Amino acid sequence: MQPHSISPIRRLSTLRTPAMLAGLVACFATLQGCIATPTSSLERMNNAVVYGQMAIDDPQIVVATDGPVDIDIESFGGTVLVEAVPGLKNTIIEPVRHANHGHLRRDEAESSLDEMDYVVELIPGDLNRETVRVVATSADLEEHFQGVDFRIRTADLGSVRVRTDHGRVWVKNNTGGVDVETTHGDIRVITDHAMNDPIILVTKEADVDYRAPKGSTGIYDLRSIGGLVYNRFTEARVVSTSPDNDPATFIADVGGGLNPVLVRTTYGDIRVAVTEFPTGVGPIIME
Repeated sequence: MQPHSISPIRRLSTLRTPAMLAGLVACFATLQGCIATPTSSLERMNNAVVYGQMAIDDPQIVVATDGPVDIDIESFGGTVLVEAVPGLKNTIIEPVRHANHGHLRRDEAESSLDEMDYVVELIPGDLNRETVRVVATSADLEEHFQGVDFRIRTADLGSVRVRTDHGRVWVKNNTGGVDVETTHGDIRVITDHAMNDPIILVTKEADVDYRAPKGSTGIYDLRSIGGLVYNRFTEARVVSTSPDNDPATFIADVGGGLNPVLVRTTYGDIRVAVTEFPTGVGPIIME
């Protein structure tokens, strides 16, 4: 597949595939889940069986990038996974459109898939730095039943900005700051690169995980309403800076840096760590 140039890229029409069938095909192909899509095969089959979800795996988008890449996503809804893959040529985007109208409205859900659209644009910056910007929209009156999931991979991941709704946002091995706002979806930011840039992570009714290595700093302001805040700092000096700290609030100076680390959620837990192996975790983070 030829890489795309700087010109904006719009979604192309694709063949519809029910979510359960797509999940089964991918499951047989990998035996470890749909690594080519933002959601696992088990999750997609569950969504199809339980919620009557309809989904389309759109063609992979290859954006010709060279050097550090910042990611900027503005979406009406859906899950976003962004990760650095060293040695990868270009930036790879894998979109999945889905609709959850329920079993009795599967035909409406299928027809509504065409109401979703997205545009991918490559914006050149200074010093060989580029930004891949993705904007996803829906013309459907019931867009709260819809979403576009994106899995994005690039060799040198810089900063990440995501605005979405009803979706998870996972970022792995970024070298720059992260600014994420979502709802009803977990946020996970884990990196092996020391973080000295602003980190802002906001969701509701979901958990947040932020893990970074030795050398990471921040003025931490972590608050959960209806949940708990856990912290583990084995590779950073921590100074509590507020008398308001309690099981649901953590305000402190970590590592002597000035970069803000602001995390908010409701009815979910917050877990932060500056540790030796921050990315050495599985799908479920307990510490």
